[in-house]
Amino acid sequence: MDNLEYIDTYFNGEQSAEETKEFEKKIMGDPFFAEEVAFYLSAKQVAKEQQEQRPEAKDERFKELYAKYKLGNDTAALQKKDTLMRRLWPYVAAAAIITAVVFGWITWPKPASPGQLADKYIKEHFETLSVNMSGTGDSIQKGKDLFNDGKLKEALLQFESIIQNDTSSFEAKKFAGIVSLRLKEYDKAITYFLQLENYSGLYANPGKLYHALTLVKRNQPGDKQEAKKLLEQVVQDDLEGTETAEEWLKKW
Repeated sequence: MDNLEYIDTYFNGEQSAEETKEFEKKIMGDPFFAEEVAFYLSAKQVAKEQQEQRPEAKDERFKELYAKYKLGNDTAALQKKDTLMRRLWPYVAAAAIITAVVFGWITWPKPASPGQLADKYIKEHFETLSVNMSGTGDSIQKGKDLFNDGKLKEALLQFESIIQNDTSSFEAKKFAGIVSLRLKEYDKAITYFLQLENYSGLYANPGKLYHALTLVKRNQPGDKQEAKKLLEQVVQDDLEGTETAEEWLKKW
């Protein structure tokens, strides 16, 4: 793993607790690495400014800046030690500032990543499905019972069986989407949530929110950007899950 990928995993919240601790220890003990991290943050900011004009250029611009930085450093590494030290000497005074900036970034509470927000929502809302206390034993309830017993594949088959018999059952599609999401069958989940969000007869429709959630979890190229657009539509149209969408957008 090169330093760009290594630094990226830290700021995207993708490292384990042990890896995060090692990363932060490396920053405090390696001034060259601290300088590289500081440049990473600066390059990210420059690249971000390009996004308003051409969204797809953000990552391209960042990688271009970082590549030039690395090329400069690799060339410098070939110089004689005394020449290298003279080149770096003006940075000695700035080293303390760089370290302070990076240390401040580390110690300041970092906002949750979209992936972490999605995981939190799934844990809080999709660990179990509410049961019908009337005990009627209907087919939807049977699927919920299977889900709550941890039999996710059986639950999905149950909900899909309902859909085959009644293609207008928005409730079965909602639960089929949730089970598919839990099974990490993201494409299938998106299919069900798309059908749900296009259902006009539902007063409280969480389809767009669930669709955005699934895109974040699938995490293919362009998924997070599309998820953000869906969340903005939820807020703009005051749909089911508006408060959640607003919270996510603030932390995006």
